[in-house]
Amino acid sequence: MLVREMMADPLLTRYDVVIVDEAHERTLRTDVVLAGLKRILPMRNGDGADRKGKGKANPLKVVVMSATLDAEKFSKFFEECRQHPVSIFHTSTSQNDYVDAASRTFFQIHLDRPLGDVLIFLPGQDDIESLESSLRMYADQLPQDVPKVIINSLYASLSNAQQAKVFQPTPPDSRKCVLATNIAETSITIPGVRYVIDTGKQKVKRYLARIAGSGFDTLLPTDITKSSAMQRTGRAGREGHGYCFRLYTEEAFNSMATSTEPEIQRTNLTEALLMLKVIGQDLDRMPFMDRPDQDSIGSALRTLWLLDAIDDSRCLTDFGRSLAMFPLEPQYAATLLTSVKHRCTSEVISLLSLLSSSAPLFPDIISQRDAASEARAKFCHPSGDHWTMLNVFRAYDEICVSEDKSGRKDWCKRNFVNQRALREAGDIRTQLQGVCDRMNIDSNLSCGNEEAPVLKSLLKGLLQQVAFLQPDGSYKQMMGPSMVKIHPSSFLIDKRSPAIIYDKLVCTTNIYARCVSAIYKSFIAEFPKLGGMRVP
Repeated sequence: MLVREMMADPLLTRYDVVIVDEAHERTLRTDVVLAGLKRILPMRNGDGADRKGKGKANPLKVVVMSATLDAEKFSKFFEECRQHPVSIFHTSTSQNDYVDAASRTFFQIHLDRPLGDVLIFLPGQDDIESLESSLRMYADQLPQDVPKVIINSLYASLSNAQQAKVFQPTPPDSRKCVLATNIAETSITIPGVRYVIDTGKQKVKRYLARIAGSGFDTLLPTDITKSSAMQRTGRAGREGHGYCFRLYTEEAFNSMATSTEPEIQRTNLTEALLMLKVIGQDLDRMPFMDRPDQDSIGSALRTLWLLDAIDDSRCLTDFGRSLAMFPLEPQYAATLLTSVKHRCTSEVISLLSLLSSSAPLFPDIISQRDAASEARAKFCHPSGDHWTMLNVFRAYDEICVSEDKSGRKDWCKRNFVNQRALREAGDIRTQLQGVCDRMNIDSNLSCGNEEAPVLKSLLKGLLQQVAFLQPDGSYKQMMGPSMVKIHPSSFLIDKRSPAIIYDKLVCTTNIYARCVSAIYKSFIAEFPKLGGMRVP
């Protein structure tokens, strides 16, 4: 189409910008277009303009885009191509404390280099909060004639309003410092950034199937890949000549993996295996480009068997086929179907909607932790986190009936809960109710405030996530060798319950159980497949 436009209008005078995407594919038509654009550019942008100056008054901008572009070759082809270079600096030795190294590097930039915003890449929220505290302490001690330091954080669990602060223009005689996870690698572009400090670390979720009975997720800092390092470097060259300070040696960069390990080799395969069973495929026999670990396959099969989704011969059951109808993890789908028996479907759908939300219901606000704890205490349920979350959702629903949108927002702010999580959970709940209607399941069955039906329904899905209290205050898995601790964010952190169920295990400095509820040991006796398990 563009070539035909050139036939009728050789200078493309009706257009101001031409974007050529996926330029690396080098199709015949793409190369013809690029050749035509190279001829047009000097005539439209001044060199070949006619005496009336029509060329200068009607310039043309060409944007060549590709994720795998050979930039140097295209730059040479378009002689007037604007390409912002980025100067890269490596450390001479490896840095054991990347947070401290980032702090020192920032103040070297701030005191020695021209104004321009700084983007610092860190693995996670804990590191961001630690560095933010350090930067603020030292920034307050700077002489008055030194430009002011404005510090913003950027990570997934922040509210939209907090994230939006990084895009605000930097005031005169100030330098903005953005502390970000790898969310800032590709998802967004922050204007004004001229300097990037790259710690070379990221947090990657990895599922360890072999270590703890049902397996658990780890979220530990690991080295980034070469592709991530180049993405981070490119953030400094969006608007002009940039500078990237890598807090690792050039040898360390050269030894990095080229790209991230495929997700199929580092995540829980239970849901994927169930879907393959439904369509008559077997995970063991499929020709994957990168084959998943056999332990992960075994862990997924064990989970489906415990959920009654497959029988002893690994064949799909009717219950398993029903599980696959829900856009939920199989454990959650089993909880929902079991809630029909316990007549608490309404409560379970609301709870699962919150657990499936991508945003945390209770964001961790380091500067307001005491106030947040006090505000959230009114929702606390003695059984633990699941019913506490349900109490928040119920209260929010009441606000939605009696208040306008601004009232809901103010309510969430006063109670330190994430409105984005509640809105998303509301959408998920509507979707789940629709699936229930199609399956002739009454989604309005309610147990009121009776806690046992909901906890028994949860236990069906979380059979592998049961642990018993030990004399030292930790918990021993019923199905697995690991000792776990209740996460500090749990409302049961100061309680000593004989038995607990938890939504997930996360390994940081310890193995922590997150989203925890206390249960009676007698509940476990209702599940025949656990008959051989010893209940302390």
